[in-house]
Amino acid sequence: MYILAVLIILCITVSCSGSDYTAQYYSFPPGSEPHENDWQYTMQITVTSDKRPITMKSKKNVNMKVYDQSKTLFLNEDSEFTCASVRANIVWGKFEEIKIELLEVGNEFAKDSYNKQLLKDGPNRLLELSYQFDQKNMKFIKAN
Repeated sequence: MYILAVLIILCITVSCSGSDYTAQYYSFPPGSEPHENDWQYTMQITVTSDKRPITMKSKKNVNMKVYDQSKTLFLNEDSEFTCASVRANIVWGKFEEIKIELLEVGNEFAKDSYNKQLLKDGPNRLLELSYQFDQKNMKFIKAN
């Protein structure tokens, strides 16, 4: 019993010592919900940071994925920024075209002056991308 308890504590410690992350999900077709089974494709935006709290201005890795219900990947790209929190705005009205805007935003629960200033001044645009679906390769490719 003692060995089992030590193993559980060790697993919790190791899993908690990694990166912090946030994830945002968008689904296609429009009106479908990522948490329900009425979607055909999902875009997942994952932001990771080795600094805590994740709301603090630090190096962030942003991964953008598009996959279907069988987990086939149609887009898998990474970007890196030094910023506070990241919010994605997605326009995905037609399957073949995706527009992504990544913004640095302030977080009202963060206690630092940088986040307070972001909340006061508004978001900063980090990146704006457009993707087109390439039928031949069955992948989304950058259009800009």
